[in-house]
Amino acid sequence: MSLPFIVVWFLWNARNKAKHEDIGTNPDSVVRWENPPYPFIKINTDGSFTNKKAAIGGIFRDHTDKVLLYFKAPYIVFDDLETKAIVIYWALKFAMEIQWNWIIAEVDSSLLVDLITENFSPPWHIIQWMHKIKKLIIDIKLQISFVFREANMPANFLALEGPNSIHAKVSTSPPLPLQLLLQRDKLHIPYLRLQT
Repeated sequence: MSLPFIVVWFLWNARNKAKHEDIGTNPDSVVRWENPPYPFIKINTDGSFTNKKAAIGGIFRDHTDKVLLYFKAPYIVFDDLETKAIVIYWALKFAMEIQWNWIIAEVDSSLLVDLITENFSPPWHIIQWMHKIKKLIIDIKLQISFVFREANMPANFLALEGPNSIHAKVSTSPPLPLQLLLQRDKLHIPYLRLQT
């Protein structure tokens, strides 16, 4: 019931900024999750890191927006970049095990995308993860790209849930909060990205 009011509030706020503060609406400020083209499977991944806890989370969906698999797990890491490298490694490892070879991966770290797609030297603490990732993608048709967190909300939810888990969870049946985020993606309701 509150979703229309939230959308109207964001639109009203953007209109007021454009009118009174001379701030135009940037097309990059509206983001949404898009279905992958057939036969690709899209993986959205995210990692959360604080000085006390870290976790990873990812979700696999097909061209019809069906959830094929999701996972979340607590992890011990050095920093945020390492959580993002670890989660993409595990997502690709799951894909290889299940023999999903056409993958679109979306992550909210442009640095990680550059490290995977370019020949940059990774920081010392993720060298082994980058080596493992590059070894896996030899046999996978992979397209990896950066996506804003607002278009990566289900994976973000899983990563934030991970530190509260005692052990890893892999499933095909999303819990209710995750189902609601997935429903929003399925309806292609845009997220308005608030830039400060």
